[in-house]
Amino acid sequence: MNSGTKSTDAWGCSLKTLQVDPRGLYQETVRGGIPKGRLEAFWPHAQRAWWEVQVERNRGELPFLDTPYLKETDHVIEKARAYRDCFDPVVVLGIGGSSLGPQALVEALFHPWMALESKAGQKGPRVFFLDNLDPSTCVKALEITLEGNPLVIVISKSGETIETLVQLLAFLGGLKSRFSDWKDRLLVITDPQRGPLRKFAQEEGLQAFDLPPKVVGRFSVLSVVGLVPAEVLGIDTMELLLGAIDMDRSLREGEGRPALETAALLFLLHREKGKYTWVTMIYGDALWRVGPWRVQLLAESLGKREDLAPTPFWARGPMDQHSQLQLWLDGPKDKAFTVLRPLSHTFDLELAQGLIGSEEAKVLEGKRVQEVLEAERKATEYVLAERGCPFYRMALPLTPRALGELFFFWEMETLLLGKFYQVNPLDQPAVEKGKRLTWALLGRKGFEKERGEIEAWER
Repeated sequence: MNSGTKSTDAWGCSLKTLQVDPRGLYQETVRGGIPKGRLEAFWPHAQRAWWEVQVERNRGELPFLDTPYLKETDHVIEKARAYRDCFDPVVVLGIGGSSLGPQALVEALFHPWMALESKAGQKGPRVFFLDNLDPSTCVKALEITLEGNPLVIVISKSGETIETLVQLLAFLGGLKSRFSDWKDRLLVITDPQRGPLRKFAQEEGLQAFDLPPKVVGRFSVLSVVGLVPAEVLGIDTMELLLGAIDMDRSLREGEGRPALETAALLFLLHREKGKYTWVTMIYGDALWRVGPWRVQLLAESLGKREDLAPTPFWARGPMDQHSQLQLWLDGPKDKAFTVLRPLSHTFDLELAQGLIGSEEAKVLEGKRVQEVLEAERKATEYVLAERGCPFYRMALPLTPRALGELFFFWEMETLLLGKFYQVNPLDQPAVEKGKRLTWALLGRKGFEKERGEIEAWER
């Protein structure tokens, strides 16, 4: 390679089960990266960000980081476990942070059954995540649900999420008309004291799980939001939490590394090299739902400044090699990459021999599908490096413990990035206006000003 790149085949470091290799973010490895000396000069600022996050955590401002340690979490798991192996299908109503985390978790651990059959494993129940609002999807999901022995889990931190309330009303009507024990088929996850969903649960005597007010939706996968659906579906949630604890301890022992290192490098790549588009490239369908989860985590947490905010998106390999790679290689050099893969796959297949006489087919004969996928990944990493596109690599086994490590790592990385960008990563003030306007258009009292505003705009 004549581009000043070096091999990145060896892994950088292993954090229990999660492997992280940040070397492709450095100029000494990939031409478009950050010089090591620049990170060294920035490091005192990075260390200050690390300690500021620790101070906020000690003040109780980041409770989602401590969920794995709480005794209350054991009680949540015990209650949710009582619903295991009792229902089919299991339907999860939620949107954004109330769905993306648990969906990523379930899809990863029950692949390929979730992808092809919407089932939690070979013998598990069917699972439907209604993570968007669409009338056709809603009607068909309700029809399938009422034909079975359903459990519906409704998740909304505020209890007044429009899309989730619409879905709940649709399903509630069907459940009440078909099942005399409908109250036993509905689990609620919401604010412990406030909101219409909490009030409804109290009035009807429903099983409700408390989502603490300071646990932000996009950071909630290791809280009741992720734990309850996972436990109901048979996932070892204690292992998930132990993975988060492993990562927490590793980061503390390393004074933030490598999450502090990757956060600092991504920030410097943006501010000093114009690489504001961050692509999470995922090889392995089991992990693809982690992509939208990370996109929300970064976008809502860091998208607060017009002059300085990254634009995250995700891609699937090798599919998007055939749709986006051309742009990445020959287009604007405004991108930094995270390449994520599972260390192994649930199933694999050796390709048959002697079926097609072409030279190309003969090259593939006798090889395993995973071997081909790995070749695709390595080739993509090489051309990214050759064109000066920095990236860091992550790999993990498909286990609850490893996923706990991954979720905690990226949550901490995002909190640290919030310090570098000088924004509050825990709020999303701009989207509140859209919510108010939607309520206004639907005729909610108290929103007359917003309704007049949008009607004037439409004219």
